[in-house]
Amino acid sequence: MSVGVSPKKIEVSDNFVESYRNFNIGSQIDKMNTLSKRELYLLLVLCTDLHSEEDPVCLNNFKPFRSEIIEINEIQDDKETTNEVLKSLIEETGDKYIDVDNLVDSKGEKLPSPLEKGEVRDAKIHNILDKPE
Repeated sequence: MSVGVSPKKIEVSDNFVESYRNFNIGSQIDKMNTLSKRELYLLLVLCTDLHSEEDPVCLNNFKPFRSEIIEINEIQDDKETTNEVLKSLIEETGDKYIDVDNLVDSKGEKLPSPLEKGEVRDAKIHNILDKPE
């Protein structure tokens, strides 16, 4: 990238942001299934970068998308892909590994950081207390 040129911002949906923020709190599978393939791949790249693969909640959210994660991993290993969505994302992000540093929400703002351990605990307790008996 040349000096003075700002990277292209890639806008994602509110559903994407909600799935990302809650990825380590509870199941996001239903929400993830409503995302476009483009956003699903972006979410998987972002979550594999920023969330722990040892967290059982995260593992549960990754599990149904194993084939997509394998495709992403192959790109990271410098293998060619025939997947048109992935090819488009590589071109769109300007990086051969799909760069997710320039994702912005529907208001054009940088995505928030993942919730930290204490925030996750508070969110889980809140979810438990909000469920009807």
